[in-house]
Amino acid sequence: MSNPKVSVIVNFHNGEKYLRQCLDSIIEQDFKDLEIILWDNNSNDDSSKIIKSYEDERIRYFFNKEKVSLYKARNQAIYNAKGELISFLDCDDWWEKNYLSSRKKFFFSEDFDYFYCNVKCFYQHRNKSKIYKNYKLPNGYIFDFLCKDYFLIISGVIFKKKLFNKYGFFNENYNIIGDYDFLMNISQFCKAHACELPLLNYRVHDQNFSKLNSKMFYDEYKNWFNKNISQNKNYLDNIKLFKIRLSYLEISYLILNKKKSYDVLKKIFCHKSFKEKIKLLILFLVPKEIIKYLKK
Repeated sequence: MSNPKVSVIVNFHNGEKYLRQCLDSIIEQDFKDLEIILWDNNSNDDSSKIIKSYEDERIRYFFNKEKVSLYKARNQAIYNAKGELISFLDCDDWWEKNYLSSRKKFFFSEDFDYFYCNVKCFYQHRNKSKIYKNYKLPNGYIFDFLCKDYFLIISGVIFKKKLFNKYGFFNENYNIIGDYDFLMNISQFCKAHACELPLLNYRVHDQNFSKLNSKMFYDEYKNWFNKNISQNKNYLDNIKLFKIRLSYLEISYLILNKKKSYDVLKKIFCHKSFKEKIKLLILFLVPKEIIKYLKK
């Protein structure tokens, strides 16, 4: 039986700084039956020159004449994908050589619908890596696990393409939580296969979009919460966990972007997670300049 083709989608806007390392990690995969979709969301840097320096017939380069939302760009790339499997790799991340080959024997399995792995978080400012999760990752229906601790990073997830045809594509109104929204939905009905190996290198740096847009992160999650909780029993059963997450995002945003006040302090003491309460209290007491330095 021949290998299924994997469509590797790299969405980027002005990604020249990290694009070569990202692309090299795809080309050097042990698993070779893939296409590389480079979806340029209206870059005005030298990204296209970097891409043109490669002579690999598996590369398919697309250029958006108008910049669109991230998840609209992701959807556009999916529409053009020819593979039975869809994987994403953000241009500031990179894979280990056996990222795809490590799951090869499961690609044909009817028991699993999507695949994920553990991650090495690379803290660029400190030039150090740390394993993302130090517990056994769950297989199968992982919705309840994700409600407690959302441990998926899209650059480390491989989807069977049929999932998008069955459950729809990413919500294009989101700029940060589109993958969260999609994965929380399918995890209720679809089975995941976990690989314990940390095969994705996720770059943590001061230009991470979610870091720079904490208010957008909070607003999008609040929108997701209000839209889904009352309509879905599985979400409603986990409402306390979602409320804690919403509270944490709100307080984090307020600490980083607003004047520290009694009202913010009151929100911290009302927060339902003791561990997060301590962390937020420390953030509240530490000067913002130090917080921003430590978040790099």
